[in-house]
Amino acid sequence: MQFRVRLSQAVFICVSGLLFLLSPATSFAQQTFLGQWYQVGPDWRFPEQPVNTINAPSLTGGRFVFQSELEVTDADEIIVIDFKNASTLGRLHHTLTDTAGNIVAEAQGGIQSESRNTFFLRHGREFRLPPGRYELTTELSSPYFIAEPQPYWDSLANYREAIQWGNVITLVSLGILISLGVYYLILALVRRRTTESMYTFFIWMNVLYNGTALLVTPNLFNIHWFYFVGGPILLSNFAYILFARHLLQIRAETHPWLNRLAKLFMLLLGVLLLVALFNTNLIIESARYGVGLMMFYGLIAAIVRAYEGYKIAYYYLVAIAAFFIIGSIAISSRDLDGVFTIYVEHIGLLAVTVEVLLLGLVLGYQFAEVYREKEHNLALVRHSLKIAHHDALTSLPNRYAWDLAMETISDSGMITLLDMDNLKLYNDTYGHHKGDEMLQMFSGTLSSELGETGILYRMGGDEFAIVCARHSDAETINQAIADTIHYMRNNGFEKADVSYGSANAKESASLESLRILADKRMYLHKSRHSNPQSV
Repeated sequence: MQFRVRLSQAVFICVSGLLFLLSPATSFAQQTFLGQWYQVGPDWRFPEQPVNTINAPSLTGGRFVFQSELEVTDADEIIVIDFKNASTLGRLHHTLTDTAGNIVAEAQGGIQSESRNTFFLRHGREFRLPPGRYELTTELSSPYFIAEPQPYWDSLANYREAIQWGNVITLVSLGILISLGVYYLILALVRRRTTESMYTFFIWMNVLYNGTALLVTPNLFNIHWFYFVGGPILLSNFAYILFARHLLQIRAETHPWLNRLAKLFMLLLGVLLLVALFNTNLIIESARYGVGLMMFYGLIAAIVRAYEGYKIAYYYLVAIAAFFIIGSIAISSRDLDGVFTIYVEHIGLLAVTVEVLLLGLVLGYQFAEVYREKEHNLALVRHSLKIAHHDALTSLPNRYAWDLAMETISDSGMITLLDMDNLKLYNDTYGHHKGDEMLQMFSGTLSSELGETGILYRMGGDEFAIVCARHSDAETINQAIADTIHYMRNNGFEKADVSYGSANAKESASLESLRILADKRMYLHKSRHSNPQSV
């Protein structure tokens, strides 16, 4: 009974968290465009004026154009244009024109596009425009949509804050699914049972689907096959019904009508699969109905078996009930009114994650000791990796981490070698604790000043290094160093200073020659400190 109470509490927490995320409080300054949708044919080209007006793009896909006006009043503001409700978009192309009809900005993207996303896991595109009125023309084409795509705009600062929760849901949930997918895969290989095998297949199909729908595979692995959205779910529905039947020990001789119901639902899923194969525009709609059938069978079977007193069915009923509640929201939602950066895909992913977590308690409690030992070993590995890659005093990445980073530096990258001046003076005068304080202030302040521009490493002693992805950020690096030294001099280290030298990757044919070049420039800088008249 205590176990069931804890499961119920977990469901309540997950559902409450979902409702919080979907509340209007997650919206900051987002503005929906007031404009008109059009459906266009394959021959339509900008700036031709479309004529076939529609209320919204059809969920079964096609080629559409959205037109609206945009007024920019702040000269320093950077705006971001994105879509609400869903991230399953094939191709998108934004075109902004001024009042004279001249094109002032363009951007494109989508799952099927190889254009690089500005924001990880998002279709948002940045625009810096002078004050004035502009016309937005957005071309959108997709084999199908999970929900109605609606363009909106936001300020860059607010957009970065607003997308955080959605990205957390994606990364955390996919991490959970991948971890448990590996766990159940091992169980399936060891135990060779249909239960673990089918559930492993169900999890990995959801990883593939959600990873594509939420832009993980396109962003990280450059995989742009759109039909990974929907297709894997059609297959996973079969696996889930087989899993539920074996988990609840439903057999023809003991539960004939539940067994026949499973076969009927499998037949209906087969029909949906055939529909999707012969009409790819109906893949997501077929998957939507398939998920409904899958959840409905699991719920019926769990209720019947729990009523019969089968112990595992009690626990499974909690998991499938949570799955059914959240999953029903996902498969029935078309427009998340007032919610901009949480997608229908996030709700579906959260439903699967909650179900997998709760069901993990059902299938894994008998392996609790093994699981705890595995987690302990993983924690030791993570701790060991942290020790191996980070400096104990400053918590910065260390020389080993620097060597790894240097192996992947791009042609447009830049390195900066730094040598703190007067560290020995503070060590000898005030003791090594003062020198340690100086190192910690320097590393913490410079890391903060660098932000995302570069990564600071401690090479050892008073030596540091910065790896920057773009050599065009040289001025930013110089200013960050200057601001750091200024801060230290005003906070107890009046004699603080640093010598440094930078080198662009394009300047050297090898990593070693690149390091030597930066080192020479650093020592040249140090000599100028020692002898200012030589400058």
